Amino acid sequence: MKKFLLTLNEYNRIHQVARGVIEGLGTAERSCIFFAVFGAYILETRYKIPATAVAGNFALCVSDEPKVAFFGRDEGVRIVTDSEGFHMWVQTETHIIDFMAPIFPESFAALLGDTVIPRKMLQRPIASEASDLESLNATGDFITLPSRELTHDLLGKFGKRPANSDLIHVAETWFGMPKGKQLPTFAMINDLGEVTNLKLPANVATGSW
Repeated sequence: MKKFLLTLNEYNRIHQVARGVIEGLGTAERSCIFFAVFGAYILETRYKIPATAVAGNFALCVSDEPKVAFFGRDEGVRIVTDSEGFHMWVQTETHIIDFMAPIFPESFAALLGDTVIPRKMLQRPIASEASDLESLNATGDFITLPSRELTHDLLGKFGKRPANSDLIHVAETWFGMPKGKQLPTFAMINDLGEVTNLKLPANVATGSW
């Protein structure tokens, strides 16, 4: 089995375009649904890799102390997944891919204090996933706890909003083809003729979890 389905450059290109679109409208730290839906769509259409967006709890060991960062709602004795506390990632037949991972430093800044989280991609074989939360002991250990019900609900709501389909189309057009040159900027025009100038973020993943 391949360690990675995408090269670092290919991964970063998908991340940058998704993030460029989201940051053109606000912030990206809470936009895991867009990262996952767009990422799965590009894998399917541009790389012919069957992929789907999946929601649930996600936890990653970010240091050997160990210190674990997680997406979900902490109720003290357990982590609950619901519409108020969740994450969304991309799943293929063989891999877990999170196109939001390069901005984990921003996403977890308020939760982990002085812990420095490196800017890395997350693209891991499913077989490398930890068996339970207690097994997250070394940097890079991770676990996903998917929820079929939440995934169905979130994707249904996302798909019902025409604006989301428009943004996916904008991102797809800006992305172009994998072997084509990536434009550093892109002009997005709404129905009122208002122009939003998008640009690729400069900071990207420089390694992998």
